[in-house]
Amino acid sequence: MRHILSIQGGGIRGIIPCLALAELEGQLGGLTRDHIDLCAGTSTGALLTACVAAGISASAALKVYTERGPDIFSPQSDFSRRVKLIADGHMFDNKILHQVVLDTLGAAAGMKINDCPIRVLITAVDMAGKRWFFVRDNPKNAQTTGKYPLVDAAVASACATTYHGPWIVPGSGFFFDGGTGGLADPIYHAAVEAFYYDDFVPPETQIVNLGTGSYAPATMPNPPTNLLDNISWVTSSLVSGSKSEAEETVDRHWPGITQSFNPEIPSEIDEADVASIPKLLEIGKAAAAKIDWKTVLQDK
Repeated sequence: MRHILSIQGGGIRGIIPCLALAELEGQLGGLTRDHIDLCAGTSTGALLTACVAAGISASAALKVYTERGPDIFSPQSDFSRRVKLIADGHMFDNKILHQVVLDTLGAAAGMKINDCPIRVLITAVDMAGKRWFFVRDNPKNAQTTGKYPLVDAAVASACATTYHGPWIVPGSGFFFDGGTGGLADPIYHAAVEAFYYDDFVPPETQIVNLGTGSYAPATMPNPPTNLLDNISWVTSSLVSGSKSEAEETVDRHWPGITQSFNPEIPSEIDEADVASIPKLLEIGKAAAAKIDWKTVLQDK
C-alpha cells in the first residue's frame, strides 16, 4: 500500500495539520517523509509539504507558526492592515515569508522539486489565471516543473490574495496562492497526478487528507457592509468552497481510498489571526491525540 498525504490551506491554522504530523512522528518514529510516498499542499499546506520533503521535523515546522507567525502576519492591528491593503493591495510582506521558509529549511533551502526524495505536488496560480502543479519530472508528465526551487513553489502557493503580494518564481513570472484559484484542498489534483501522471494504482493507494479546521456557523451570517469586508468574504468563500468540492470529487471517482482529519473549530479564525495561536494549539493537540497513525498507515 502506498500513501498520499494532502494538506489543505488555511494560513495560521496550519498549526492543526502540523500537530497531526508531530503526532505521526511521535507514534511511528522518524520523519513524516519516511512514512508517505507523495505529499501535496496548498498555501500553508505547501509550506508544510516543503518541510516534509526537505526532512524538517514537524516540531521544527511548528515554530514557523508559533514563533515566526507574528512576523509573517505583521502588522497585527486591523487598522494598519486595512491601510496597507488599500495602499498596496495586500496586507503583509512576502519577503518576510520567504525568509522564514529559507530559515526553516536550512541546508535544504536550495532543493529543487526534482531533488525531493519523495514525490510532491504544490499548487499555485500565475497572474494569467493558469493553475500550476509543481511536481517532480517523470516520463508520464510534461516534465516542466521539476527544475524549480522548492522554496519558491511553496512561497508562491502561500501568497494568498490580499494577504501577501504575488511571489515571483524565476523564469516563469508572478504567482499567488493556489487556494484562491480553487485549489485550497489539493487532494483531487494529487490523485490525478498520482494515478494518471505517475505509477500509483488506486486499489493500492491510500490518501490521508489533513484539514486546517472547519467552522459551520449556527445561523446564516450577515452580508459584508463595506468593500474591504466584501473582499475578505469573497476570498474566504473561494477557499472554503474548493475544499469541500475537492474531497467529494475524490470520493466519487475513487471511493474508499481517503481518510480525512479536519477538526471543528468553535468560531471562525482568520488565516492571519496570530492571537488565536494558543487556541489553535489546544485544538490541534486534542485532535492529533485522537489519530492512531499505526492504524491509519497500517499497510505501509
